[in-house]
Amino acid sequence: MYDIFISYRRDGGFEMARLLYDRLQDMGLNVFFDLEELRSGKFNVKLFSAIDESSNFLLVLPQGSLDRCKNDDDWLRIEIEYAVSKRKNIVPLMMKGFEWPENLPETLKSLHLYNAVQMSREYFQASIDRILTMCKNISLKGGKKAHTEKEVREDNKYYFFDDKKERRRLKIQQNLMRSFDAPAYDKVKNRYERLSVLDLGANTGEFIMDRLGASEKLEKLIGIEFDEKSVEYANAAYGLEGKISFHRLDLESESFYDDLRDIMDKCGVGSFNVINLSMTLLHLKSPYRLLKKLRSVLDGDGTVIVKDIDDGLNLAYPDDEGDFAKAVDICSREELAGYRKSGRQIYTLLYRSGFKHVTQERLGLSTVGMDSDERSALFDTYFSFIREDLRLLQEKHPDDKRIKADLDWYVDIYDDLEERFQDDAFYFVLGFVLFTAQK
Repeated sequence: MYDIFISYRRDGGFEMARLLYDRLQDMGLNVFFDLEELRSGKFNVKLFSAIDESSNFLLVLPQGSLDRCKNDDDWLRIEIEYAVSKRKNIVPLMMKGFEWPENLPETLKSLHLYNAVQMSREYFQASIDRILTMCKNISLKGGKKAHTEKEVREDNKYYFFDDKKERRRLKIQQNLMRSFDAPAYDKVKNRYERLSVLDLGANTGEFIMDRLGASEKLEKLIGIEFDEKSVEYANAAYGLEGKISFHRLDLESESFYDDLRDIMDKCGVGSFNVINLSMTLLHLKSPYRLLKKLRSVLDGDGTVIVKDIDDGLNLAYPDDEGDFAKAVDICSREELAGYRKSGRQIYTLLYRSGFKHVTQERLGLSTVGMDSDERSALFDTYFSFIREDLRLLQEKHPDDKRIKADLDWYVDIYDDLEERFQDDAFYFVLGFVLFTAQK
């Protein structure tokens, strides 16, 4: 049985149909979407069985999609007529430029009476929300009634020292983000006469050394990273006996707190007055548990700094074809990218973990005022890692048709996206968030 049958014409409708399929499947719905096999040549009666087994019939309508329905043997017409005859819950999805033809056959003239949804790639999630309110008898993962918030956090260890492209991207991101986050770090530095810092998710140590490690106020800095080669590099580059050291720990292991305490004892640290979590929580399955533990090693007047991301804050304009929206959607579901709605949870997570005076320092990094080099850096920061992740995923899952289709599309359009991003009139916001809180 299927929750939803997606009906579409390949010319003009395939990309939207596939985007719908991917999003609805990710939300736990059982969706019938034939990629190609049943949609070539003569109408395949197997589609009748799929319609019979579906509660809802989503009809994707790009410009001119119903023009050929005047032909008796047109397979889209046959699909629609069958769904009407079976009294299926039909939801027309009207894309940009679609208009109802005046010469529809009698069997299809009632189509315009069905409640329709105006599809927008720029506001794709809003369109999904509307579709779900109009579908019948559907439930998401875990038996929950349909909603749109995908709550999937996983222990996602993404960073490895041997990934030179990712190291280069993070270096670009570090420099780009200086104007975004440096004022908050400076404010924290100015709050204390001395600095005792714990950095979690330290990677190669470059970020924390740039933001806090070079301060004359620094007395102790302990960096925690799970990748052994990154720890070795950080200690070789920045380690200073009795003052700066980096250590390998898994933030989500059962022994993390005890292991951290052992490191603190060896380094002569009783507590910290600054704890830094930069782009770390989105890769954790249980950030609440970690934050609760961290609060116990923070000074009474200490500060925690959390930088994270939320793709729900991303905005691209103009994006008439929805290419940027599609790239963001691909990122939101690929397994290496972390939990892409993490940013919206940070404020609540901090309060629930016992922290006080939670302050939103920054929200969103935009292209406004950026020069060409800065635009290139922002594009690399977000869009380049999606391409590389898709390549890694194809190696890991060589038989996954969706990953292959995503990668083929992304590689084909990547240069065009980058060129459009350089237009001074193009507006983009990337959903970085930055919070501070006190114990």
